[in-house]
Amino acid sequence: MSFDTLAPHYAWVEALFASGRLQRCRTAMLRHLPAPDQVLVFGEGNGRFTVEFLRRFPHARLTIIEQSTAMIRAASKRLELANLQQAEVRFIEADALNWRPAAPTYDLIVTCFFLDCFREDQLAPMMPAIARAARPGAHWLVADFQIARTGWRRLRSHMVVSFLYGFFRLATGITARHLVDPAPLLAANGFERHHHEEQDHGLLFCSVWRKA
Repeated sequence: MSFDTLAPHYAWVEALFASGRLQRCRTAMLRHLPAPDQVLVFGEGNGRFTVEFLRRFPHARLTIIEQSTAMIRAASKRLELANLQQAEVRFIEADALNWRPAAPTYDLIVTCFFLDCFREDQLAPMMPAIARAARPGAHWLVADFQIARTGWRRLRSHMVVSFLYGFFRLATGITARHLVDPAPLLAANGFERHHHEEQDHGLLFCSVWRKA
C-alpha cells in the first residue's frame, strides 16, 4: 500500500468527490475534546486536519505516523503555508502495521479516514498496539465511512463505499475490500464512546472515545 503516487492529486480528488464533507467530519468532534498535550495521529495525509487542529490547540505536540513520503512533504508544506511551521509536529515515516509505541505517552489518538484502509485481520493486532500508546483517560478521535442503516441512504452508501474501495485499490494498492466497524475493537481495548455524530445521510461518522 502506497499513497505516494496519489499524494500530489489528493487535494483535488477529495474536493471533487467530497467537497468539504470529509474535513467537516474530521473536525466536528474537536469541540468535545479537552486541550491535549501529546497527540498521536495516524495517516494524516496532506495536513488538512493538522492545520485545523493546531489552530484550535496551538500548544499540542503532535506525532504523526505516515507511511507516504510524498504525503509528509505535502503536509509539511501545508503547515508552512499556514504559518504553523514552528508548531511541535514530528513526522515518523512508518507503516502503522509495524510501528509500536515505546510507552503509553499520548492523551489523544486520532484516526481519521485511516482504519478503513485495513482488513479485519490487520486491525485485530494493530488496534491493541495503538491503544497501548494511550495514557489512562486518553481520548481517541475516529472519523470514517460507514454503511447507513436503511432505505435509499443504505443503498447510496453501499455504492459510494464500493466505488471508493475500487478506486483506492487501483490508486494505492490497499487490500481491504469492505468496512470494518471499529467500535467493538475500541471497546475491547478499554475505550468507551462519549460522543458520536453521523453526517452526509449516514455515510460518514465521527466519534470520541475515552480510555477507562
